[in-house]
Amino acid sequence: MFLKSIRIKIILYYMLILALTLAGFSTLLYQNFSQIMIQYKDNLIQSRMIGIVIAMDAYWEAERLNTEASEKTIDDTLANYNFTKIAQKLVEEKSDDVDLINMVVQIFDMNGTLIASSRHFPTIRVLSDEAIASNLLKERRFSTVRIEISPGAPISARVLTMPIMKNNRVAYVAQIASPIITIRAALSNLRLLLFLLLPLTVILTGIIGVFLAKVALRPVDKMIDTIHQITAENLKLKINIPDTNDEIKRLAETFNAMLERLELTFSSQRQFIEDFAHELKTPLSVLKGELEVTLKRIRSTEEYESILHSNLEEVNRISKIVEDLLILAQFENKEIILEKYPLDICYMIKEIVKDMRTLALQRGVTINVSASGSLSVYGDESRLRRLFINLIENAIKYSSVKSKVNINVEDANEYVRISVSDTGIGIPENEIHNIFNRFYRIDKSRHQPGFGLGLSISKSIVEAHKGTIEVKSKPNHGTTFTVLLPSTHHQSII
Repeated sequence: MFLKSIRIKIILYYMLILALTLAGFSTLLYQNFSQIMIQYKDNLIQSRMIGIVIAMDAYWEAERLNTEASEKTIDDTLANYNFTKIAQKLVEEKSDDVDLINMVVQIFDMNGTLIASSRHFPTIRVLSDEAIASNLLKERRFSTVRIEISPGAPISARVLTMPIMKNNRVAYVAQIASPIITIRAALSNLRLLLFLLLPLTVILTGIIGVFLAKVALRPVDKMIDTIHQITAENLKLKINIPDTNDEIKRLAETFNAMLERLELTFSSQRQFIEDFAHELKTPLSVLKGELEVTLKRIRSTEEYESILHSNLEEVNRISKIVEDLLILAQFENKEIILEKYPLDICYMIKEIVKDMRTLALQRGVTINVSASGSLSVYGDESRLRRLFINLIENAIKYSSVKSKVNINVEDANEYVRISVSDTGIGIPENEIHNIFNRFYRIDKSRHQPGFGLGLSISKSIVEAHKGTIEVKSKPNHGTTFTVLLPSTHHQSII
């Protein structure tokens, strides 16, 4: 449970990332520091080597001038006793040099024989006789070796071995070695420091992160407390919006919006149940009343037949309500599969009007159709027929006697526009947004026939065909329903 907390997860992830970052940084720092220290030591040794070579050349030149064999070149006499004596003298004098006090200086002849060495340390032999004899060493070389100052006490040293070239061949080899104890100690201290600081930094950051996470998520805790108080009975309770511009504010706003949708849904469901119960109450009451009256005495066959017919009408009424509700539920759940194919919408409207003229004549209403040419839509014929039957039937039902219902079908670029207008009682402006709700009827007395489901079904049919339906109305001046359906030029198959 502890590890499932989002704040703990964030802190642990952050500590892990920080640990990896610091480990990488520490590794790079250690390597860079080590290279800098070694490079500094190498530069120091190299500068001392240059001093040794210059001094060696000066000593030999002075010796050459003092000898009677001044005609000989230095290369002819490098291997003789004088050169060895000069090298030993130079190394001995340099042994007391402050700059070389911690360094070992060695001179090898061209055959690899050690001819001079500092007296402070025993002999350090880096190159083998074979390597020097075979003239493999052609350039200076730095290396790190282990030497023993005393038996059983080895130390690490940085060694520069440099061949001195005369006439394109190795004249002698100079070698300087310097202990790197201080470098090793500095690197060891750095490793220890990094080893201690890394976990301490991560742990300290984690502790601070716990505190910061608690502060940052405090609004979330308040939101949780408020959410615990919200039930289906008090959905009007809202979360306080923090005065920030961050994700928590957006979360609070999103949750409040969700509460508003839930409140609307619950309200709609309650209204739906009330309306459904009201619609069922009338036919059930009629059924119950007729059955109770029938059972009070024996009746004739004709009376029983009349009562059964009446009961059947009420049962059909209930079945119609249930069927319409089932259709609405299927549309809302996207369970209805439309059988679409190209339809001539003008022809369809005219055929529907022919079928409904009888109803219009009964109410003294004239239907005018304006649908020239042929306009095609891609849709389900049975569903579209029900759509326009609902709209035309409503127009007839709410029109006054001797009025007109006008139906207009026209091309609207990539859509086909179908408008159904009447001159009836109209719809109050404050009720227009409710007319597509289930069981909603403008006539609150419910004396008009129907269940208030037709327009809800109509809207679902239009939306299933990727179209739109709009309504404009003025009280006592009539209502116009406008349907836009994509033409076959706009969509091939949806």
